[in-house]
Amino acid sequence: MEKIKVTLIFLFILMCSNFCFSQNENNFRKSELTNRLLEQDSKNSVESSSFERNMNSVNKSKAGEKSPYLGALFSGVIPGTGEFYAKSYVKAAIFFAVEVGLWSAYAHYENKGNNQTDAFQNFADKNWSLNKYAQWLVDQQFSGYGAITDPQSTDLNTLRREVNVVEAQNFSHQLPPFGEQQYYELIGKYQNFVVGWADADPTISKNSASPNYYGNYRTPMFESYSYDRQKANDYYNNANTSVSLVILNHLLSAADAAWSVSMFNKDLKVKTSMNLRNIYSYNGERKLIPFANLNVTF
Repeated sequence: MEKIKVTLIFLFILMCSNFCFSQNENNFRKSELTNRLLEQDSKNSVESSSFERNMNSVNKSKAGEKSPYLGALFSGVIPGTGEFYAKSYVKAAIFFAVEVGLWSAYAHYENKGNNQTDAFQNFADKNWSLNKYAQWLVDQQFSGYGAITDPQSTDLNTLRREVNVVEAQNFSHQLPPFGEQQYYELIGKYQNFVVGWADADPTISKNSASPNYYGNYRTPMFESYSYDRQKANDYYNNANTSVSLVILNHLLSAADAAWSVSMFNKDLKVKTSMNLRNIYSYNGERKLIPFANLNVTF
């Protein structure tokens, strides 16, 4: 009986010992797991904070970026505005000043051309005569001259059509309707019209062997008129050149604006792509280190 009691006591002690050991082991494991979880949470918190700062940095960078396409569109419409959009103010001023200068040049030459045109057309209206020209065709008996019923007719439109019949048989060009651009051009360009000027000799010959042949005949009015007409054309040519340069300025400014915006965005990324990270040394000391991302594109 005593042996049984001793055995039972021993078993009870052993069970209590195992239970206590198990409890201690569980407590230890729980403590270790808790510490690991806390450490992991701390690590995740640091990484999450760093990630958020990085994302904020990227978001700021993207928020400040500009569109090269929009910059090109701005300068395509008004040169210099795309450069202004890219904050390249000096180039913006240059392209805009060139634009203003070219349009000013266009207006200047177009106005001078218009004034010069009015001047030589008024001169022609006063000093070139269809009646004198028609009378010469009849007097020199050019082929088909019989189509001209009355060289001194006041019905100039009908007379011009009759003159055209004769011209078609003898010359390379026919007199256009009065007031048209071609009318004012031809009377100061081709020799068969020279006799219509007020200072021309009405007896100049159609015979190429004659010293007074119309093909070699010139008058001060004819030459002055030809010069004035060409001067007007030169003014208009300068105006057209200004327009061509305006178009070129738009294209160059649009291309430069796209490039300037791209450079602005790259510079912006260098300035804004910076963040702070927690770095732990080998002995567990934590340090806050700034990091910057630098991308260089060639």
